[in-house]
Amino acid sequence: MKTSFKNALLITTFIITTCVTAQAEELSNTPTDFASKPEVATTPSTGSAFRRFFTEGEWYFSWGYSTETWAPTDIHVSQPSEGNDFTIHDVKGHDEPGWDTGLFNKGLFAPQNNIRLGRFIDDDHTVALELSLDHTKFTSTSNQTARVTGTINGVPVNEDKVLTDNYFRYYLHNGANHLMVNVVKRVPLIGKTNESFSLAGLGKAGLGVMLPHSDITVFGKTNEEEVGPKKISNFFGTKHGWWQLDGWTAGIEAGLRFVVAKPVYMELTDKVAYARLFDIPVYKGSADQSLWMNEIILSLGFTYDGSKKTVKP
Repeated sequence: MKTSFKNALLITTFIITTCVTAQAEELSNTPTDFASKPEVATTPSTGSAFRRFFTEGEWYFSWGYSTETWAPTDIHVSQPSEGNDFTIHDVKGHDEPGWDTGLFNKGLFAPQNNIRLGRFIDDDHTVALELSLDHTKFTSTSNQTARVTGTINGVPVNEDKVLTDNYFRYYLHNGANHLMVNVVKRVPLIGKTNESFSLAGLGKAGLGVMLPHSDITVFGKTNEEEVGPKKISNFFGTKHGWWQLDGWTAGIEAGLRFVVAKPVYMELTDKVAYARLFDIPVYKGSADQSLWMNEIILSLGFTYDGSKKTVKP
């Protein structure tokens, strides 16, 4: 984990601990008299069901910064016209956080980042559906030694090779994007759900698609022509495009959400995801692989809770 990310985690932990402790002391010294509190009535729902879905539910949005670790991966490359069909085994890779030389010295969407948009769908506001985008990055480590098996230039091969940037460079930099739909479970731990100084546990599970942007060099030849330029008409595709629909992903995530001051919250989670990638463009061919990722995410979010509209009795 990079130093800047460690510092952010330490600061967040200190803030959460301080605030929760202060709130706990305040609650312990405050007498509770439920009988003295007047009851309130819920405002009758008006408008269409479609409108109420957006105006009366609890919605949330967050942006996060993350760091990832990747398990070694086998990368299979097929270039029929070049006489190549080979696998490079146990390729080691690392992430590229983006703010490792200082926080906020690049745009919010340049580093590895995480976007969440969700809505709680039950009356108790404990179950939500969430759309998530994890903009992660995978970089094959230069000059590592890996086993290469298969056929190169029509000749069988089974030997260790040094993966120089010219021999084999494999980047998913912009990036290895996981677009997922998650089911979220929220469990209150301290305070009332979604109120200031409250703390809740979160569990998430989801499925989705991979939208990677690849920058790959095989035997000195890049995939620049196969990917094409970064312009509106070429943003997304399957066989061509800056980002290509090239696989699927599944993951689970767990962590804590602390409401600093409603509607602002901070969220710290750990996510494990598996991705199966195929048809990744390389020069005159394609690559496929499986990726295991562990990701630590620190997010800042905002909540809109339109369902708590009340009127005086």
